[in-house]
Amino acid sequence: MKKHNFSAGPCVLPKSVMQKASEAILNFNGLDLSLIEISHRSKDFVAVMERAQTLALEHLGLQNKGYKALFLQGGASMEFLRVAYNLLEKKAAYLNTGTWSSKSIKEAKLFGEIVEVASSKDQNFNYIPKNYSVPSGIDYFHCTSNNTIFGTQLKSFPKTDAPIVCDMSSDIFSRELDFSNF
Repeated sequence: MKKHNFSAGPCVLPKSVMQKASEAILNFNGLDLSLIEISHRSKDFVAVMERAQTLALEHLGLQNKGYKALFLQGGASMEFLRVAYNLLEKKAAYLNTGTWSSKSIKEAKLFGEIVEVASSKDQNFNYIPKNYSVPSGIDYFHCTSNNTIFGTQLKSFPKTDAPIVCDMSSDIFSRELDFSNF
């Protein structure tokens, strides 16, 4: 019997996907080179990335709507810095619902003033705060949609005039979302 990993992060993959990945590692598209050996500028690799971008946008219902899919290095921790570095001019609002949002708050404080609109830290992050308001005059509102460590997930997002930035790294493909909110 095959073992399954139900830990946060990696997922269980079908055998057919694993076999196709194995083939690409050994000999991609009959090139006698591995997918991880070819140039990231080669037509073969560019085709892989273009297909991945197209599929991502299709699965999210965002094709032909002006969105782009970016695949960036650094993981969530680097993304916390990227968001604040690029968007925080004066003040941003954050919803603190767990480890990942706490880390994003810590990183954002390096770049400007952070308003914590609500937190569930008082009960070890075992709930999502309700009845909070997002202040006006902020550069953006940040939240984490799925808190894998504490088992909580945002079901809705606040109405605000500020851009909403949401760390959806663990659940972006798990449900339909109205991306016009972000």
